[in-house]
Amino acid sequence: MPPSTRWSTPSSTDLVRAFAGHHADPLGHLVGLLSFAQPRVRDGCFLYVSDRGLAHVLVTMRGFAAITFGHVIISAREPSEALWLHERRHVEQYERIGLAFIPLYLWFMLRRGYRAHPLERDASGAARLFD
Repeated sequence: MPPSTRWSTPSSTDLVRAFAGHHADPLGHLVGLLSFAQPRVRDGCFLYVSDRGLAHVLVTMRGFAAITFGHVIISAREPSEALWLHERRHVEQYERIGLAFIPLYLWFMLRRGYRAHPLERDASGAARLFD
């Protein structure tokens, strides 16, 4: 499918949902806006693509390709299909785990690191990033 039919500019309804959807969504939008990016919508998620501003600190400088907050994905580059599937899996994890996602994610990161992180391994199974 051509990119022009997969991505859309958020409508006013999308923007209202963004701040009422998931508890982490406003944080994601703040990071996206402080990265000087314009949001796009795909698969019920907002995508900000930027390697400047706060995205540079949270994503690029840490050696990652993207970070997800609720239904908001911040990416340092246009996501490949594999990266999109990986980040979409994190969206599903947020929906399933709820408020505990961020502290749980950070705890596993400190205890096991990125490659052995259960949430990353689960998300990577959808995209086959570690194989």
